[in-house]
Amino acid sequence: MDFRTVVDKQSFGVRATGLLVKDEKLLLVKSPEGKYCTLGGAIQVGETTEAAIRREIREEIGIEVEVGPLAFVVENQFELGSQAYHQIEFHYLLTPLSEPSLYMKEGQSIRQCEWVDFSDLEKLDLSPKFLKKELVNWQGQVKQIIDNESQ
Repeated sequence: MDFRTVVDKQSFGVRATGLLVKDEKLLLVKSPEGKYCTLGGAIQVGETTEAAIRREIREEIGIEVEVGPLAFVVENQFELGSQAYHQIEFHYLLTPLSEPSLYMKEGQSIRQCEWVDFSDLEKLDLSPKFLKKELVNWQGQVKQIIDNESQ
């Protein structure tokens, strides 16, 4: 069971996100509309964030990863349609232990994945947006990001 709850029309949840890095490139999921996002998803009740990202990567692209340092902790508030969201996200650097699939499975849908040069992140319609600048400037220590799009 995912670690999520809804209170007064606001969904609160905790997510683990994988920043799969190889040769100064980040593996991103591309939507049919040309938007990009990271791999990962909701933490399950009783699951650690590291276990969650291993599970999510295995489910989404079928590989095992080495979980590296925690790079970012993000407090993310936004609205999607009429639903308000408040998420706490843990973004880990990951090293693939085998060649990942360039297709992500999510339920019945399949999306394309792409290796994107760090230098090209700024040009993308990328979610989360903070990665465009923060990933290339990351100094090796956990950084807190507060992203409140609903204000």
